[in-house]
Amino acid sequence: MRFDDTQDASDAATEAAGTEAAGKVDPAKAKEVKKFTHGEALTNCRLDPTGRYAFAGAEDFGVYRWNLETGEKVVYRGAHDSWVRRIDFSNDGLHVFTSGWDGRVAVWEVEPDSVRKIGIPVEAGDKADDKKEPAEPKVELVVDSPVRIVEAHRGFSRWVHAGPNGKYIATCGNDKVIRLWDARRWKLKKEFTGHGRHPYAVMIHPDGQSLVSEDLMGEIFIWNAKSGQRVKELKSGMTGFDNKFQADMGGARDMAFNQDGSLVGCAGITNVVNSFAGQQDPIICIVDWNSQEIQSHLRTKSNAPGVAWGVRFHPDGFVVGAMGNQNGKGTVEFWSLAEEVPESGSQEKSDSTGEQAAEETPTEEEKKTREIKPFHVVQVDKAVRGIDFTEDGLRFIVACSDGSLRVYDM
Repeated sequence: MRFDDTQDASDAATEAAGTEAAGKVDPAKAKEVKKFTHGEALTNCRLDPTGRYAFAGAEDFGVYRWNLETGEKVVYRGAHDSWVRRIDFSNDGLHVFTSGWDGRVAVWEVEPDSVRKIGIPVEAGDKADDKKEPAEPKVELVVDSPVRIVEAHRGFSRWVHAGPNGKYIATCGNDKVIRLWDARRWKLKKEFTGHGRHPYAVMIHPDGQSLVSEDLMGEIFIWNAKSGQRVKELKSGMTGFDNKFQADMGGARDMAFNQDGSLVGCAGITNVVNSFAGQQDPIICIVDWNSQEIQSHLRTKSNAPGVAWGVRFHPDGFVVGAMGNQNGKGTVEFWSLAEEVPESGSQEKSDSTGEQAAEETPTEEEKKTREIKPFHVVQVDKAVRGIDFTEDGLRFIVACSDGSLRVYDM
């Protein structure tokens, strides 16, 4: 069910509590400071570990790198013939991994020695006449030689993640298989099977002993990395049946651990009505790693239909989500997990006769799962398809459906 709109006074109190929980930074001060443009819609974005470069995939099958200080744009191309929906970095920060819907994972140098300059033909509207200065030649900076191309999966290769110790890399794809690779030689070490539908994301826990994955039907699996056995299965609610197309729809769009690995966030959709028309609700599920249970469902401020495309844990403890709404606009929303949990079943309600009636006894799932509204929202005039933060949490970037990459300072 959707939340009812909260009252202004309640909103103010929630935002004040969230700001206090934020500590060092104030999300209410988030301000767009730079905007880089591209001719095609962006599909995701990541900041390299230094915070110097922003990488983004685009619907033209390219991967682009912007220098956030100079604005210099470099295209990495030639390895993928479909969208790249996931980008990650090696532990030493020297290599960037791109996972494409063509089944491939490409390994590139973040700062390659060789970047070609390719001239771009001047269009008729750019030509200077005899009375004006000649039009300045345009060039494109191109990297077209990846270090390695891995045929990782049959069908979409939806995800690539470099493990915390630098030894292993995890991938998953439409062949319903999760694979663990040796990070140095890209030799296949182990396969994990059991998802009934396409897995969308997989992460190696910071302790290196476990993996967590999520699929189209919103099922979250926790795996023993050494044995390959599934040790836990959770129903996240990130799913739904599309009545118009008579198909199961749903699944996660992003996944992230917090800094110490005690929480994992899964972003996606729920309450599907017509997924192809964008009629579904965004949702972020927070899993407590110690109990291996879903702790919270994070819902948007406006309840607008759309997709939760991104989730990140800020170093100050709050959760940040990136939303693309059905109306073509987007939001970046901030939640505090420090809210008190109301005691389930402790209240009474009146029935139609005015008599007091006890609440129905909640299920175990209802007892454990809180639904939380954000304490602050940043409005974006285009759908947001990805988000990432610098390590200090003072800056974030978003990738948008109009091809723009936007930089915010807090």
